Amino acid sequence: MKPIYLKKNLSLPVSFVILFTLFMVSCDDQLSDNKVGMILTADTPWIVDQEQPEPVQRALEDVKSDWYKVFGRLPVVVNKLPESWKGPVIYIGIKGFWRSSLVNEPFPGAESFVLRLQQDNEGRTALVATGADIRGSIYAAYSLSEEILGVDPWYYWVDKEPVSRNSIEIAEGFNKQYGPATFKYRGWFINDEDLLNSFAPDPLRENVFSIDMFDHIYETILRLRGNMVVPATFPFPDEPCQELAARRGLILNMHHILVLGLNTYRWPKEVPFSYSKHPNIMVSYWQTCIDAFKDYEVVWTVGYRGKHDRPFWRDEPDLATPEARGEIITKAIAKQVEMVHKAHPDAAMISNLWMEGSELYLGGYITLPENVTLVWPDNGAGIIQDKGKVKTGQGIYYHTAMMNGRANQLSEMVNPARIYREVGRFIEAGATEFFLVNVSDIRAIPLTTDCAMRLVWDAKPYKGKTDRQNMDDFLLNWSQRQFGPDVAAQVAALYNTYFDIAYLRDDVLEGEHSLMRRFNSLYSACNPIVVKGELLKDDQLKQCNDLLDFSSSNREFLSDLNSRAGKLLQKVPADRRDFYKGHMITQIQIHLQLLKVLESYCQTMLAYNSEDKSTAIKSADEAIQASNDLSNVLHNAEYGKWLEWYKGESFLSFSSQYDNLRVLASQLRGEPLPPKRIKRVTYEEIEEYQVPFSKNFPLLYPK
Repeated sequence: MKPIYLKKNLSLPVSFVILFTLFMVSCDDQLSDNKVGMILTADTPWIVDQEQPEPVQRALEDVKSDWYKVFGRLPVVVNKLPESWKGPVIYIGIKGFWRSSLVNEPFPGAESFVLRLQQDNEGRTALVATGADIRGSIYAAYSLSEEILGVDPWYYWVDKEPVSRNSIEIAEGFNKQYGPATFKYRGWFINDEDLLNSFAPDPLRENVFSIDMFDHIYETILRLRGNMVVPATFPFPDEPCQELAARRGLILNMHHILVLGLNTYRWPKEVPFSYSKHPNIMVSYWQTCIDAFKDYEVVWTVGYRGKHDRPFWRDEPDLATPEARGEIITKAIAKQVEMVHKAHPDAAMISNLWMEGSELYLGGYITLPENVTLVWPDNGAGIIQDKGKVKTGQGIYYHTAMMNGRANQLSEMVNPARIYREVGRFIEAGATEFFLVNVSDIRAIPLTTDCAMRLVWDAKPYKGKTDRQNMDDFLLNWSQRQFGPDVAAQVAALYNTYFDIAYLRDDVLEGEHSLMRRFNSLYSACNPIVVKGELLKDDQLKQCNDLLDFSSSNREFLSDLNSRAGKLLQKVPADRRDFYKGHMITQIQIHLQLLKVLESYCQTMLAYNSEDKSTAIKSADEAIQASNDLSNVLHNAEYGKWLEWYKGESFLSFSSQYDNLRVLASQLRGEPLPPKRIKRVTYEEIEEYQVPFSKNFPLLYPK
């Protein structure tokens, strides 16, 4: 079999990009010459049966809002039109008297749908939007918004509203059919949600952030034709966010820590956690979770890991061999499968072999039941850890954002070519059962997440091209969608350069987290020496010099990129400048200012060690200024509805870095040390809302 995606990455000449852009323009001109098949106005009636399932009803409410944004009026929605009506009409939904006569051909598979013009039984021109099932009909409704009304699926996150129109022309013969999807299950994992938690707190303190924000997230997943969600890092199985996802039409899933939905982060301190020694306790809690999900559509995650996202043998050191560890995991999974099948004989189940799970499985120490889908995780930076062992029917746990001290949470990191290469390997192998992507707080990574979601929905457009060609095509397409055709090629070139930052490349695989990690490592080594008034040791001097070289060279690269991005700003359409600044310029500046902080701190320590006090103080002040500049960058991205978006930033802890630099400057000057801010204790504060409910473990509410 020939590979779907060639492994060799080829840079495309600028002339190709220009020709491609001209080709796209010429195609648009050809489309404009087509005969008009239908003209939509604010008054074009919708035929909607009142008995639509709730998930379809919710999607239709979203499309009504889209209609209002475009036409300035809510749509005319009726069950049936009088025979005297001869004007155009829209048929939408999954139920209706019209379904069997207007859509009488079989759909090609689950979640397939159509959006097309045709004649109805009364001879009227009709736009039909419906699907094979509930989710297919949801996708059809949102496709009408995207394809006809011009609503971006990411509109909430990229601050893009559709253009107001008096009418919309649809070309004669308009006929689009979609599906079935390339991957059966496609969803998001909302993880490490420090920003969402602080930005949109739940007034009732029953979810990690507000139920309204969850609704925006679920809507976006469905607009991108996803069908599954892991709604939070440590939710209880009966939190309202789980119910809303189901009522939206999404499948519920659990990540690798919360097998069967058991929130081990809140495991009672007085209760032993051990399947090897106390299996009855685990089984009892597992059963409670299974019961809590009984009315939902679920892809069950089975497995066995320790508390707080760590291997269980940290708390059971007697399980010291891979044989013993693999045996416990195998037994736990077998028991979980037995329990799920008892309640749901046809249940879908996966095992997400995160970190040590992959190693034990590859070593032959874990055995999975035949009806459990093996899901291979990536390394947090988009490289899937199957070591070439992927097989048909397996799946992927992926990251476009990752909070791990090395990768990214506040900026894009995984270049699209990597996505096409890695996910493409699994498509080639037929390993298309499951795709879950970790998106953290979402707002920072729409580009790469959009790339991944489009690929797993329909891989056909990407076949026969190199990963690099797919990347270039995607970046141009994304730039056209977000910033318009006039600047698209220039914006795409900036994105290409951004993904070529040295430490973002495939041979390093690091993001902005790694810059903070480098600073924190050096500060931890040097600060105690400064406090004592001693000189640095050889290993600390070497670390300073190495990091100075690293930060200086990368800072020069980022400074040039930042200059180019700034010069293009005024050419970006006025209504898209906020997003251009909030996405393009903000992420460049996050890297740039962190590099400046690191560079200046290294210079401070080297000057201190040379007993050049004035230079050391000057460099420390420059580090503080860079930290202040970073704060200003984040504030500038808090426009409009995003006011206070970064208020809860805690995993990188920019405020702690700033305070440490202030203390250092005072130490060098021989001044009294300034008071420092209390560092936010990440998950303890993020999950604080659960404390009053802990007595109900493993549920939020009492049974």
